[in-house]
Amino acid sequence: MINNNKNIYLIGMMGSWKSTIGSNLAKILDMNFFDIDDVIEELTEMKITDIFKQFGEAKFREMEKAFFLEKSKESNQLFSTGGGIILDNENRKILKKGTTFLLETSPSIIAKRIHNTNKRPLIKGSDNLEKQLSDIWLERQKYYYESSQHIIKTDNLKPSDVIDEILKLLKNIDE
Repeated sequence: MINNNKNIYLIGMMGSWKSTIGSNLAKILDMNFFDIDDVIEELTEMKITDIFKQFGEAKFREMEKAFFLEKSKESNQLFSTGGGIILDNENRKILKKGTTFLLETSPSIIAKRIHNTNKRPLIKGSDNLEKQLSDIWLERQKYYYESSQHIIKTDNLKPSDVIDEILKLLKNIDE
């Protein structure tokens, strides 16, 4: 059986399947699941794009960090983080203490996966989605690698393959 004393964090770019993988994996592992963006939307009764529009990215990051710092103190939690969670040093320290998986997905694949760019404030209305995603990846890449213990390249996998890979890695950690 897998040890659930440590939290599990899924990090990566938007469209890397963090939410899809996280909700299914949490059921398999019998862990509490939090999609941080969804929780913030629920708590504020606002869409992320509206928070960005009305208050700015800095305010959103502040909300994200406050929730993350508080909730990560509990154990048996599985988090699907927002793509920018790694921009904050304190958040990166927390990610390093848990079991953190980077779901690495190339910008070209993300561009194919993302259907509703209006839901994503950093790329809303982009003329060249792949270029914009590449720029975001290059800006954040160092932090993603620094914050994760495990990297799963998802480009040629299905969500079920990613889950299988995570379960295999978790089993190896516990042995």
